[in-house]
Amino acid sequence: MSAPGHRRPWLYDPSLGGVLVRSHRSPTAGAAGRVVSDAVWSDVLALLRWAEATLSCPPELRTGTAWRTAATSAALLRRLPGLCREAGVAWPGPTPSPPPLDGAAVRLRSAADRLALRLCSPEEGVAGPLSEDVGDLARDVDEVGAAALAVLAAETDWTTAG
Repeated sequence: MSAPGHRRPWLYDPSLGGVLVRSHRSPTAGAAGRVVSDAVWSDVLALLRWAEATLSCPPELRTGTAWRTAATSAALLRRLPGLCREAGVAWPGPTPSPPPLDGAAVRLRSAADRLALRLCSPEEGVAGPLSEDVGDLARDVDEVGAAALAVLAAETDWTTAG
């Protein structure tokens, strides 16, 4: 799916990943707000790691990594409504997605790129741990999961008897 080596080496640097996660903390947030912010962005970082693994792993591992990417996305989407409550933010649900691009790997790369841009943009957390952009964040998380499932479906041999 991609050339050897990682496009985002910072994904695997624990100290830099922690800096990116903490950069989303609102300066005015209390302890609960900081915990919620750290939980959300730590999950986003983990999701991006799985997405990158799916896009760069050997073919024999792709089914497992694509499944793990989709499961990590679903877990974060399940947690977001509760985290919104903890942060005192209304849960709007995911913002509607545009029609998917052609090709499962292209979809996954594009969705992961949007999510990585959010992680690397600390202004996302200035308004609070989950501001009005939570619907857009949820959409991007959902798109990564959906694209990972598309990769899984594209890699599956549907001709074998089960």
